[in-house]
Amino acid sequence: MIDEKIIQRTANTLNIDIGVLKTRTEAILSTQGDAWKNAGKSDDDCYALALKVAGSKIKNENSRLLRSGASIVEGMFISVPRPKEWGKILYNKMKSQMISATEEVRQQFVDNGKIVLYNDNGDGSYTRYAKEDFFGEETTTVNDLDKHAMRLDGDSHFYCVWDSNNKTFPSGDKNFKYGNARPQDEQERTSMFLGRVVGSTDEVKIMSVTAQGKAADAQYPTFTPLTMALRIGKDGKRCYVKADMADHTEDASKADIFPQAPIMADGTGLVPKILGLENMLPSLEALRDYYDKFNGQAGWWDRMIGVIGEVIHIDPRDNGGYTLVCADLDIASVAPVVEVYVPAEHGSRVDFAVGTKILLVGQTWRTRDTDEQRLSVNGWYPFDEVEAMETSVDAEGWD
Repeated sequence: MIDEKIIQRTANTLNIDIGVLKTRTEAILSTQGDAWKNAGKSDDDCYALALKVAGSKIKNENSRLLRSGASIVEGMFISVPRPKEWGKILYNKMKSQMISATEEVRQQFVDNGKIVLYNDNGDGSYTRYAKEDFFGEETTTVNDLDKHAMRLDGDSHFYCVWDSNNKTFPSGDKNFKYGNARPQDEQERTSMFLGRVVGSTDEVKIMSVTAQGKAADAQYPTFTPLTMALRIGKDGKRCYVKADMADHTEDASKADIFPQAPIMADGTGLVPKILGLENMLPSLEALRDYYDKFNGQAGWWDRMIGVIGEVIHIDPRDNGGYTLVCADLDIASVAPVVEVYVPAEHGSRVDFAVGTKILLVGQTWRTRDTDEQRLSVNGWYPFDEVEAMETSVDAEGWD
């Protein structure tokens, strides 16, 4: 094993915690170590190479960070909801409007710059109808549909215009959105983060973290101390994920910046303070009364709740993830169970067994067809954990 002093010196040079450096080194070693061994390298040589690669990557990341204007923050995510698929929502809404519209109404949408319409000519070409400013004329013949075009009906297709008003950006540069298709896969995810800038002596605070496009695909773990790069807004509370810097580094040592655990056995903790006591529910059965009380009020769609349950089943998934089936602590409760999907990349967090208490953070809603009260889980934290038992198979069979 390489000398601990060398690892510490490397960490000091990179200005990072030695635990983070070791974690990054081990990750590289797990993916490239076998190839190095096959090339005749010893275990020490492999570790030294992994350390060098990890240091080089961290150095490059730091350089890119300085150029980007982003900052390294430390803390943990409280809530990571599903991405809002704004592109898909917009296209489906426009299609529902257009599907029953007359030709005259469709042409009005075209003339107003809301959509670009295509009609299949049956010979491999399409007639494109658009606002004249977009392409120089209202009607043109093209050989291909735009990649974001959606079928309307029969031989008709359309796309929603991204920007129909501004030919240039305020800087004077050409606006690439002008007249072009708004992506169908446009998405956005806004998460709740509790933390601060690394090196700051400020108290941790709630920040909103917005990721757009491909960056919104990143599913960050909740209630897991970590560091990551974010571009921080002027108010210090709104943060943005840069697409090329969406990675995070888990760092258990960052738990020290929090004054309390997320939830304690007596019901106190960080989450009740953050959400407010009226949003901390005693059971899943209480979801229905909560919904009836607050549904429709201002801010309802952004309202989050916390509820404590119990893990009653852990179902391994084929891809390496898990499904946690959670129910009320009260065995007499008739509330529906809540399923928590744990992706494969977070599978290591499931190191507990059935009977573990779990804090669920999310939003409640009601089904229209069955009138059941549901909970969309955006964050989870196990506590009062029941230790997982190691199982073994006796080669001699049953006694």
